[in-house]
Amino acid sequence: MLLIKSKSLVLKILFTSTNILCCLVDIQGNVIFWTSVGTQKIKGTKKITSTAIETTFKQLLKEVKILGCNYLHIQLKGFNKNKKFILKFFNQAKLEILSISDQTSLPHNGCKARKARRI
Repeated sequence: MLLIKSKSLVLKILFTSTNILCCLVDIQGNVIFWTSVGTQKIKGTKKITSTAIETTFKQLLKEVKILGCNYLHIQLKGFNKNKKFILKFFNQAKLEILSISDQTSLPHNGCKARKARRI
């Protein structure tokens, strides 16, 4: 485990279609701790449920408290309906959230449509 000098950390959360990956990073970009919903021995579509996400973030919250961090910058990436649930969880955790940024890439116009078949 790395010793950190600053009191603020960056929490990067990546939402995929079947999993949620969390990475705790210091300001310089060095990884301190990472976890995912899949590391909790939960398989299949149960990984996206709110209870599975809550257990993962409780583990992450314990790690943040051990490190003595008071301030968080949160970066979200990906599409998921549980983004608001996660933000509510961190607001209740008595942590000071300095910034929230959503880095989800959106398509500009999508793929080119297929040409219509003429018979």
